[in-house]
Amino acid sequence: MPSESAKKRQAQKKERERQRQKQTSAKKKQKAEEQVNGASGGVDGNECSEGACAAAPGAVTPSEDDAKVKSKPVDKKSAARSCTGVLASHPLSRDIHINRLSITFHGVELLSDTGLELNIGRRYGLVGLNGSGKSTLLDALGNREVPIPPNMDIFHLTEEVAASDMTPLQCVMEVDEERLRLETEAETLMKLSGDMESERLQDIYERLDELDAATAETKAARLLHGLGFSPEMQQRPCKDFSGGWRMRVSLARALYVKPTLLLLDEPTNHLDLDACVWLEEELKKYKRILVMVSHSQDFMNGVCTNVIHLHKNTLVYYRGNYDAYVKTRSELEEHQMKRYNWEKDQMQHMKDYIARFGHGSAKLARQAQSKEKVLAKMVAGGLAEKVVSDKLVQFSFPDCGSVPPPVIMVQNVSFR
Repeated sequence: MPSESAKKRQAQKKERERQRQKQTSAKKKQKAEEQVNGASGGVDGNECSEGACAAAPGAVTPSEDDAKVKSKPVDKKSAARSCTGVLASHPLSRDIHINRLSITFHGVELLSDTGLELNIGRRYGLVGLNGSGKSTLLDALGNREVPIPPNMDIFHLTEEVAASDMTPLQCVMEVDEERLRLETEAETLMKLSGDMESERLQDIYERLDELDAATAETKAARLLHGLGFSPEMQQRPCKDFSGGWRMRVSLARALYVKPTLLLLDEPTNHLDLDACVWLEEELKKYKRILVMVSHSQDFMNGVCTNVIHLHKNTLVYYRGNYDAYVKTRSELEEHQMKRYNWEKDQMQHMKDYIARFGHGSAKLARQAQSKEKVLAKMVAGGLAEKVVSDKLVQFSFPDCGSVPPPVIMVQNVSFR
């Protein structure tokens, strides 16, 4: 016999299906009425500027408790950042498109009037020189300092869980508080009708099915096991673990929640080889939006579907994994250098001609003037920039000599 909780869940699922069918029929009825009356319906995309985004009708902003779990609290770094941008995607869309994005940190411009495009189902690797602003961009996204649709939930992995009496299993399962917010948002969206509302409602139903309480503990235990926690370790209090192990618990929480936007900064830092291999396989199946920073090329090759290169205050997008990015970038830079050298030779040739014949006969002077116009047109149309290779820092360590014994001497040692 099914348990009472199972019956209740089944009833809720049937009710959601009835509401979904009701929503679909109401939508068809409205379209039919619009065709009869000659009215044109629809929802236009809203613009958000200067880092602020107005909530769409019916959209529910994540609760305070949910925000504490999924975003980094405001700190001194946030106060030192200045972010501006315009939301170009629909407020109820599952994609993030931001135009004219600019970020400054302590007065230093990291991004200048660039575009950010994050599409559902894509896993992005964020690359760039150290200090170029990769982590700052993740912080700005995690703190919603740039315009992000209010219905989009975010998990930015920034710190380990607290050293409390809670077990790792309990810490992972407690993020299930998202269910209440999703159910509230679903009730609100049912009162509306529109393509974007229906798409968001369908996404909410899928999330509610994934957050089934009957499988919550099993799912949490599977994630912890993959990150190296034995069944016995899963039942110990978090205060017994080091910061690295508690960071693994935070990573398990992020994977458990499956947010629409998952931000990971060096996720493999505290993992051994087995956990890294498991995490790579787990992230390969991530169906929402993943943005991560990693210095492991092998890890990025296995996970990423796209690469974002932060270069000269601009975001440049590449398809494929890290190896594909390196190959494509090399080909583009080779083509750019060929164009740069050709333009340089052409300009030098025209300058020499103008200097030599600019004051000659009338015919030669006219030809020189014509070349001056061509030269001015080339400059006005924009010239290819010289490719500057990334700075490479090389270390050389001299061979160490022999150290005479004893290397270490300890006296009067005791342990408590």
